[in-house]
Amino acid sequence: MKKHKELVSFLKSKGLRMTPSKEKLVQFFLYNQARHIPIKEIQDQLISTLPDVDRTTIYRNIEKFISLGLIQELDLPKKGKVYQFVFDKKVQHYYICKSCGKMNKGNEDLFKKIEKALKDIHDFSKANLSVLFYGFCSKCENTFENEANL
Repeated sequence: MKKHKELVSFLKSKGLRMTPSKEKLVQFFLYNQARHIPIKEIQDQLISTLPDVDRTTIYRNIEKFISLGLIQELDLPKKGKVYQFVFDKKVQHYYICKSCGKMNKGNEDLFKKIEKALKDIHDFSKANLSVLFYGFCSKCENTFENEANL
């Protein structure tokens, strides 16, 4: 698998030693790229293939992968923390309703404007924009407004 080799090369270039737990974790995220994965599922998967791996090692590897931009952590209402593969994806932005938990992927055009503003205002470019916006969807907002008016 070409992508797996590229990812391992990237991690090695960042000074990481490829341990069996890192290898399995990379493989797991590659196979589950389109999903938001809870930590429990990650732990269960790694422990099923590497029974001697401990949770501290799993958490440490996840934190390292986050810091390198390989995965991102999302805190979803009613689901808690989940992890998603983002390494070769350009835009990973979501707006999430704090009431019903509905999650939508952000519009890329909006984030191009944000990236331009970062350059114009802060002289900051080539931003890897991974943003989570929490608020209320129109359905939930209308419900709250109607309840407030009663």
